[in-house]
Amino acid sequence: MAMPIDEQELRSRLAETAALAGPPRFTAESLAADVRRARRRRRRTGIIAAATVVAALAVAIPLTRGPGQSVISEPGPPPPALAYTVTANGQTRSVPASGGALPLFTITPGERLTLTVQVRVPGPEPMAGLWLGITNGVLNGHAGMKPVLAASTREPLRPGVHRFVLHWAVPAGLRPGSSRQLSAQWAWPGPEPGNIEREFAAFAVPLPSRAASPAAVAGRLLATARQAVASCGGGRPAWIRAVRTTFSQATAAVGGGGEIADNATAAVYLVLMKGDFILANGSPAPSCAQAPNGHYFSAIVDAATFTTLEAGLSNRPPSAALQTLGPVQNLA
Repeated sequence: MAMPIDEQELRSRLAETAALAGPPRFTAESLAADVRRARRRRRRTGIIAAATVVAALAVAIPLTRGPGQSVISEPGPPPPALAYTVTANGQTRSVPASGGALPLFTITPGERLTLTVQVRVPGPEPMAGLWLGITNGVLNGHAGMKPVLAASTREPLRPGVHRFVLHWAVPAGLRPGSSRQLSAQWAWPGPEPGNIEREFAAFAVPLPSRAASPAAVAGRLLATARQAVASCGGGRPAWIRAVRTTFSQATAAVGGGGEIADNATAAVYLVLMKGDFILANGSPAPSCAQAPNGHYFSAIVDAATFTTLEAGLSNRPPSAALQTLGPVQNLA
C-alpha cells in the first residue's frame, strides 16, 4: 500500500532531485567540434582488385589508404592523379590524368626499347614515391612489376614535370598477340597517406596476316568478350556482335574517352555483348553483389594486335547502332 506524501516532503524531494541535475555535458557546438576532430583522425584502408579487361583497361587501383579505418566516416578527398607523356618507337602519346583508352605501341620480341616518360605531378603536395615498370595484366604494386624500370623514393617528387628514361628488353619468348603494360605506382604523404597503381601504356606483338581471316578474327573477339565478364544471371549472353571501324568512331558510339588523337584513325573492332554481366577481375568466383554490373558490355579491340584498348559495362546500348559503323559480325 502506498504511503501518502505531504506537501513539505514532496518539496524536499524535488529540491534534492534538482540539486543532482547539472548543466548539459555537451552542446551542439561541442558535438560539431568532436566530429571535426574525429574526421581529422580518420584513416581509411582498402584493397581493390583490378577490373582489367585483357590487361588493357586504364584504371587506377587504390592499393592502400592509411593504416586504419573508422566505423563511420565520410568519403575522403580524391587521390592525386598523375598525367603522362610516353615516347616509344618514335611515337609520342599523351595520357591525361582523367584516364581513357591506353596508347598502344607495337613491339618485336627480343628488341631493346628506350622509352621516355614525362610524369606531371599536379600538386599542391609532393609525391612520396614513384615506381615505373612492366606488368602483365595484374596490378599488384611495384613488387608485381617485372621489371621495375625506374623508382624515385629518396626525395619527394615535387609538383611539376619529371622526366624518366627507361630501358626495357622485350622478352624474346613473347608470342604474336601477346601484350604487356607500362604501369606506375605512386604514393603520397600527409594526414591521409596512400598509394595507387595505374596502367598508362600498352605494348603488343602484331599478329601474322593469317590471323586476319574471318574465322580467326571471330574466334579471338569471341574469346575476348567471354573472358572479360562473368554472368550474374546464370544464363548465356543474348548475343555477341562485332564491327570493324576506327578508334574515333568506336569511342563516339560507346561514349568512351577519345583523348588520344594519334589513335583516331586506327583500325579497331567494336565488340558488343548483351546479357547480365560484371567485369571479371581475375578471381575464380567474382561476386555479383560487390561489383558494378550492366546489361551491355563493350570493348574496343585493336585490329592489328587484338589488344583491348577500352572496355566497360552499361545498362544502355551504344548511342549508334553497330550497322551504321560497318558490316556486323554475329559472334554468338
